[in-house]
Amino acid sequence: MLEKQPEYLFVYGTLLAGLRNHHHLKNAQYLGPASVQGALFELGDYPGLILAGDVAMPMGPVLGELYKVEASNWAQLDALEAFDPNAIESSMYLRQFADVTWFKGAETVMLQAQTYVYNWPLEGRSRIKNGDFRRHLSNKSA
Repeated sequence: MLEKQPEYLFVYGTLLAGLRNHHHLKNAQYLGPASVQGALFELGDYPGLILAGDVAMPMGPVLGELYKVEASNWAQLDALEAFDPNAIESSMYLRQFADVTWFKGAETVMLQAQTYVYNWPLEGRSRIKNGDFRRHLSNKSA
């Protein structure tokens, strides 16, 4: 069993450094690049993540970043991601633990960190096959 790090957050979309919602992590500590096994989908201006094991479809690496988040920041992040722990069915995203590969310098560390997983139907949504939202955005604008 991988060690759970409840204060760690894996981000893969608009919270990434340099993207439009990154300012919500201004009080968080950047730990480094990371990945999870899953599938990324285009939802307009932002992506949705499905984790390996949640659905029966081919999975691959989803690239992102790992942050250490202060306890006081979770409510703001939950609001941004439309996650309400008291209304799971209507939440757009769920905050849950995922197995994360953290590329910590020359070392690779496996752990469990929190991430936001898409909770609504994906019918008609395009998969981001490369698992890299930042690259997907640059390919769209090219």
